[in-house]
Amino acid sequence: MDPVIALFAAVVVLAGVVLAAMSTYFRGGRGAGARFWVDSTPDGQRSGHRYAESAVLVVLPLLAQLLLVVGVLVGVTSIDVLRDLGVGPVIAVVVIVEVVLMVVLLTATSYRTVMPLWVYPSWLRPRRKQERDQIRSR
Repeated sequence: MDPVIALFAAVVVLAGVVLAAMSTYFRGGRGAGARFWVDSTPDGQRSGHRYAESAVLVVLPLLAQLLLVVGVLVGVTSIDVLRDLGVGPVIAVVVIVEVVLMVVLLTATSYRTVMPLWVYPSWLRPRRKQERDQIRSR
C-alpha cells in the first residue's frame, strides 16, 4: 500500500464529506445563513436563471458525490491485494455510471428558469410550483 496515495484518497473523501455536509445544511437549515441561496424575488421581477439555486441543489451534491466516489476508488486501488484481484472493470463501471448520472442531472437542470420540482426541498417546492404554473400559463 502506497501511503501517499492512501493519504490523497483520505483527503478527497474528507472533502466530499465536508461538501455533503454543506449541501445538507443548505438544503435543510432554517436560518438565514443556510438559505442565502434562495431567490426570493417574484418571477415577474427577475430576469435570468437562478444560478445559486442550481449550484446549491444540484452542483454541490454532485461534486460531493464525485469526490466521495473518486476518494474511495483511489483508496481501493492503493491496496495491492485489491488491485491484484482485478477490480479494474468494476472501477470502470462505477466511473461510467457516475458520468452518466452527472450528465443526466446537469442537463435536467441547466437550461430551465425553474428546475424540476423534485430537485427543490419540500419547504421551497410550493413556491416554485406556483412560479412554474405561472410560466406555463403565459
